[in-house]
Amino acid sequence: MNKQVPEPNAELLSADDVHQDVMTLTTALEQRHAERKAYQILSRPDIRNLLDRILARGICSTEEEAIERALSILIAER
Repeated sequence: MNKQVPEPNAELLSADDVHQDVMTLTTALEQRHAERKAYQILSRPDIRNLLDRILARGICSTEEEAIERALSILIAER
């Protein structure tokens, strides 16, 4: 079993540095997961059809607006 001796001039990461790296990676993974989920939902033909109809009727000017308004309505009804 070889014991490795660290380089004398090597910089070690502090606990705060490691924590910050973990938090950054966690945030990136959560964002990627949310993007995949949104893609799965928005690529469904029934959802695409609903969004296309909303935009064609001028109810909303963008898909983002349509989604935001729909979610707001759902929350307000509770």
